[in-house]
Amino acid sequence: MKKRPLNAGESGQAAVEAAIVLPLFVFLMLGILQIGLMHQARLMTKYASYRAVRAGAIHNAKVEEMERAALAVMLPLLSEDRSGGEYIQSITSASDFKSKWGTSGVSSNKMSDADMKYVDVVICGPLKGDVGGGQEVDFDDPQEAGQAGWKESQKTKLRVQATFNYRMPIPFANWVIHAAAMNKEVPWVLRMGKKSAGPSKFAHSRYQKYKDAADSGQYILPIRAAYTMRMQSNIYVSQLPEKNECLTSNVPK
Repeated sequence: MKKRPLNAGESGQAAVEAAIVLPLFVFLMLGILQIGLMHQARLMTKYASYRAVRAGAIHNAKVEEMERAALAVMLPLLSEDRSGGEYIQSITSASDFKSKWGTSGVSSNKMSDADMKYVDVVICGPLKGDVGGGQEVDFDDPQEAGQAGWKESQKTKLRVQATFNYRMPIPFANWVIHAAAMNKEVPWVLRMGKKSAGPSKFAHSRYQKYKDAADSGQYILPIRAAYTMRMQSNIYVSQLPEKNECLTSNVPK
């Protein structure tokens, strides 16, 4: 039997079908890769929050020490913009760690092309109002540890939230996922429904910096985790916040 040749109409139909399916297939592959990397970052952020609160527990709840400890954990995932694309320097040895840590901006925990830190640690508790007056709280004072009420017993427990500002490295997928996560407006052709009127609104002022970074082509998402640990050194009351500014839902407020 002879194979029937395709006519011009069938050839055009195949080209149209390929033009429709291929971008969706490419986005599916890129999206799976990007979400997999984000899941890895989420797991490492959980461990970074543990390392942060441990550093705070033995260093009088100093935020700088906690951020350095968390930054050391997240160092393998830190990336930088090189010629319009994100580059992640791999770490396979102690010399690689030292080299990347010494990179401009990394050791100081500041991004060179965005107004934010790589890792941000916030104290969720105790607050200044929780510990009362005085300059410091004895972490091993039996009177403090033996308080009957729940609120009173939290005086010597350090609760922190670590935020890893994850720079999304996968082209195209980073824009779509970032827009969905930040609830930004996307082109009407990619929406199912009517286009809402007016500009996008961000519910919290701390999200504005992510919007500003996206407007300049840097797609960054905050990944947060919280951890609690009993203090192993005295708390300096002057370093505690006035109010709880943590955003994780499972952290007491």
